[in-house]
Amino acid sequence: MEETEVIVDHMECDVCGERTFQEREGYYYCIECGTKKEQLRAVEISAEDTFNDPSKHLSQQTIKKPKVKTEENDITSWEFYNYVLRGFLDELLNMGAKPELKLMTLQVWAAYMARMEVAFNKNNEMGLPKLNVRALASDARIIYNYKKIKRKRERQRQGKQLKMTETGDERANWREWRKTKRKLDASGYQVKKGAQSESTLQTNQSIQLQWSVNARKSLKKQMPLKHLDKHSLDSSGSMLCHGLRPKASLLCNFDRQIYCLNIIKLYTVLAIALNQIEDDIQLTDLIRFVNEEHLTSRYMLSYLPESVARHGKTLMKQLELNSQKDKCGYKFLRTQIANMSRFIDMNGFQKPDLEALTKRYVLELDLPPVIASYVSSLMDVLPPTFDPIYGIHVYPRYEARVMAYIIYVMKLLFGLDDVKERAISESAMLINKELLKPTDEQTEQVQPLFVYTEWMQFVELRKVLVSHYNESFAQRFGITTGNGRKIDDFLNKERKQKEHEYNHNEMQITPAMQRIHENICLIFETLLKNKFGESSSENFMKDHIEFQPSLTPAHSYFKRILLYASQAEEGEMSVQIPDFMKVDHTERQLEPFKYQTTELAQHLSVRGKTLRVEELACQKEYEEVGIFQMLKRPKNRHKEWRANCDITTQTWLDELRRREKRPKFEFRRPVATYGRQYQNKIMDCAVRRQALERDNPFWKLRDSPNYILTIDNEDVSLNTLASIQTFDENNMDPLRVPLKMPRRQMRPLSQETTASAQPKPEEPIREKEDVKGENELLLKISNFDCWLLHGYVARITDSSKQKLRSIFPCSFRWLLETCAATLGVEWDVVYEQLLVLEVVFHHGIEDWSTHSSHLRLKYNILNKDINLLTKSFRDMW
Repeated sequence: MEETEVIVDHMECDVCGERTFQEREGYYYCIECGTKKEQLRAVEISAEDTFNDPSKHLSQQTIKKPKVKTEENDITSWEFYNYVLRGFLDELLNMGAKPELKLMTLQVWAAYMARMEVAFNKNNEMGLPKLNVRALASDARIIYNYKKIKRKRERQRQGKQLKMTETGDERANWREWRKTKRKLDASGYQVKKGAQSESTLQTNQSIQLQWSVNARKSLKKQMPLKHLDKHSLDSSGSMLCHGLRPKASLLCNFDRQIYCLNIIKLYTVLAIALNQIEDDIQLTDLIRFVNEEHLTSRYMLSYLPESVARHGKTLMKQLELNSQKDKCGYKFLRTQIANMSRFIDMNGFQKPDLEALTKRYVLELDLPPVIASYVSSLMDVLPPTFDPIYGIHVYPRYEARVMAYIIYVMKLLFGLDDVKERAISESAMLINKELLKPTDEQTEQVQPLFVYTEWMQFVELRKVLVSHYNESFAQRFGITTGNGRKIDDFLNKERKQKEHEYNHNEMQITPAMQRIHENICLIFETLLKNKFGESSSENFMKDHIEFQPSLTPAHSYFKRILLYASQAEEGEMSVQIPDFMKVDHTERQLEPFKYQTTELAQHLSVRGKTLRVEELACQKEYEEVGIFQMLKRPKNRHKEWRANCDITTQTWLDELRRREKRPKFEFRRPVATYGRQYQNKIMDCAVRRQALERDNPFWKLRDSPNYILTIDNEDVSLNTLASIQTFDENNMDPLRVPLKMPRRQMRPLSQETTASAQPKPEEPIREKEDVKGENELLLKISNFDCWLLHGYVARITDSSKQKLRSIFPCSFRWLLETCAATLGVEWDVVYEQLLVLEVVFHHGIEDWSTHSSHLRLKYNILNKDINLLTKSFRDMW
């Protein structure tokens, strides 16, 4: 047989790399090593093929090998998300989550899979996962060997083809004959190389589709059950009347959200598991980790086995991951948690350690620890219960309530009315100047007072500095950064994806995809060189700080920046940190603003100064309680309207100007009252309750007897002292005075929480206001009276919220938005929880000064506006 040597273009031997081949019996062999080239085949073309040229010649035909799909590389969507969930779980454990998270996550995930009838289902006879409402075609193919035929559009060229066949076009006949011959050659090659045995054909037979209960309910709305059974038996997918899943627009919101398995469901499972084990990572922290891409879909292919990750692009296309979003907000994820808890029938949520959460947020805001102790005392007065008024499946706002406590304490201490906090800060700055002066007599260092205005300046500049090095932090606080930093953040994420994820060389990347990736990198390189005169690698290595995940991001990130600044050389950092940013505000004194001025007065007396304390009252403009509300729209009554054709244009415009538009949002005072009959009913109930208290011997709320004791040659009332201050524990002699509550006030509450008029033992003796000496220093403090503006935030529109925001004082609005951005929520969420505290503390308590060991809620409020607010927000407590 004749052998010819042929040089094939764009083809080389897989073994030795030789480009010259020898043709034998229709196949090509390498002349160097003799390896057969399976991708090429010689096809003989004669005069019958061309109808023109009688000579014979050989043509080279490229044969594509059939794609061999192994079953072990095909995984269902549930198996895929199971791998990703395990990867996310390992990331959270590395961040410091409790080890119990692993078991709790498995329990929540198993409960979800059981309700989806995918696994852990006893009623499943065949043992195969059932298809749910939003089933994927890949799951049906892998589990039940279901193949769906693609619909082909019929070409509108039948008339032209008939016309060509009638005329007997030789080229058309030749083209059809060649197509048929190529199909025959390819089919013969496949049968020869990849023929299947009878056992393989039997195992590839399709199984009847099984639907979950909820899937059958949704499909019954579109077709009868008999027709659904026909679709279940249709293995080839020849029935094109209905699809495997209904359209999303035909489903209700709950079905559309809960039956669609995606990345958000994994975040929901992790959030529920974190709450059930009472972990320090809260819901807002989980959302922040997602936004900072510590938990992201960028690296999810690295969580898969290597054999599956190699086909990652095909897998992502089958699971429809390209159209899914992996980031979500607080409101959306909270709704998903409610749907998930309702779906798996949870009994409720666990209340976290609010005291530890308060200390963490106080440290994050760089406030003194006294704020946390003050908040803890407020919680001890009336512990929050978080009653599920909207249902046990709604996730409570734990983080927003704790942040509202901090804002309420700052409001009591500094007023936050744009006047009082400035006056208090100015007086504290003058005292700090005196305290920072060196003295010979004093050896220990005295910490200066907390200055609110300096702390505001510190926090605001800290936002800018941290945002300069962290793009997600800048987006959360609304800080604008330069384009260079945004490009740097994008390149950093791409670099981490290449290093942290799978090996790109093992991926099935086509040359077109490789060229696209190279072009994108070249574009960014060109932009950086044109704008900054440096490449991406130089820009990355210059002035870049890598932050580790933290529960206190602003505090930890800023400490990391200060450490980097101390080790950096001159001119290496692109920003300059002023000296006042190195002040630690957590070590400042805050006790003197709570009437605890004895220690401060002693330090000033060493310097020859006396201290005088002056209380600042609330401004007259804010003395009254304010109410904001939405006005109801009047119902449009059906009236007969007749057109006036004789009216002039000017008369019509004048009538329009005379009509006053009714506002949709208003501010007013709480002046609404009940009728006389309902007021008498309320008072009768109050009198009846008081009578029950008098007659019940186990429910006597009376004051202890008032006796005067002589202590250090001074007559002191017994009611003003605690037992540990009055009596010696070693002296067991009985007292001469009868006491029913000898251990009352063993743990005295702070004076601000009880709002009582009891005298303060540590309060210094004030001099008269007319006598002002040169050695006297004035400390201005708040009288713990603050402005109040109440209403229902959840019932107003977004435009009304912006109008309400403009009414707030600037200092309070800044603090409210800063605390809300620290959590990653909107400001109205925190303000609603603040209203719960203000309404209950200011209107819902019967009498603060009567009982110091317990409180009695107030139910006999005659003011209608205040009574409705108290009832609503007391239920939210």
